[in-house]
Amino acid sequence: MAEIASTVLEAFRSANENNFLLHDLHIHYSGLHILARELRGGALIFLNPQQPNFTRPTLPSAMSYKNLDEFILHLEAHIECWKQFNHYVNLARDKKFTPDEESQFLDLKSLITQGTEAVAASDAKGGPRKEDVLALFASAPSLRYLSDMSDSIPSVEGQWHRIYLSLQSLLGQLKVQQNKAEEKGNGGWSLFGRK
Repeated sequence: MAEIASTVLEAFRSANENNFLLHDLHIHYSGLHILARELRGGALIFLNPQQPNFTRPTLPSAMSYKNLDEFILHLEAHIECWKQFNHYVNLARDKKFTPDEESQFLDLKSLITQGTEAVAASDAKGGPRKEDVLALFASAPSLRYLSDMSDSIPSVEGQWHRIYLSLQSLLGQLKVQQNKAEEKGNGGWSLFGRK
């Protein structure tokens, strides 16, 4: 996984240095399809196996994050996933999506759900409620559904916007705490009560 991520990031960096517009990478192997989307210096990478009986390891729980810095990195990645969710909603509105994108949308919702559990399991105050995230996903079960029921898209976008802003607010609070801890020079504040 680390090698795939390194290769993808290097490809996006190289394309940028050579003024080549590259937003997506599609790589097909006999047993694996890799889709990578550039995210302003980072990337969102989907690994789609060709075999149906593939189990994906779950994300670590929030309690396994060692410190505030590590948790902030997790939260920033989680927020990038939420940005991608909005991108897929726009594809549904325009009725321009492929079966692969439909599958990626479902995978993305799975990642967001796991990330939401990690945020909820932490001692961090704020952020979206799990019930609000699940309600949003219930109203957006698939791109096909959103495309067919396009009058529900404004409601989905409104729910998404509230959740997105609450995540940004939580990130801001944590960065303030991170800065205070760095100013004190005490080795950092722990999100989970350990120093």
